[in-house]
Amino acid sequence: MRDGRNRTTIDSFKLSAGLGGSALSRDGNALQTEAASSIGSGISIVGKIIGNGALTIFGHVEGEVRASTIVIAEGAQIEGKVSADELTVGGYVKGTLHADRVTVNSTAVIKGDIFHRTLMIEGGDAGMKSARAIVRWNR
Repeated sequence: MRDGRNRTTIDSFKLSAGLGGSALSRDGNALQTEAASSIGSGISIVGKIIGNGALTIFGHVEGEVRASTIVIAEGAQIEGKVSADELTVGGYVKGTLHADRVTVNSTAVIKGDIFHRTLMIEGGDAGMKSARAIVRWNR
């Protein structure tokens, strides 16, 4: 049964920054700015996504996701391992989260372990049925 979503099966996917515009330095030279990558709400990916920049996920991902900054937007669904320096979760995640800084929005549903240095839970109505957070210190 199809739900209108696109499905792509891949072994590995590497993000590359597009041309996101430019800025000028003090001496007038153009500086390249890095564009954020995103996975749209109509996209479903099965596989591994690896990137160095920012990634926002609105769609569905089954597998591993790695980038320096990841935002899992409200309505997004992730099943697998997520690794980032900075991670914001507003959607559904089933799996293991690894990040130095994790922000959990009030719309988030997380089923799994969170390995973090800093954990922030936003929203006055944010509640947890049960929580298990594991603090990981890099040495």
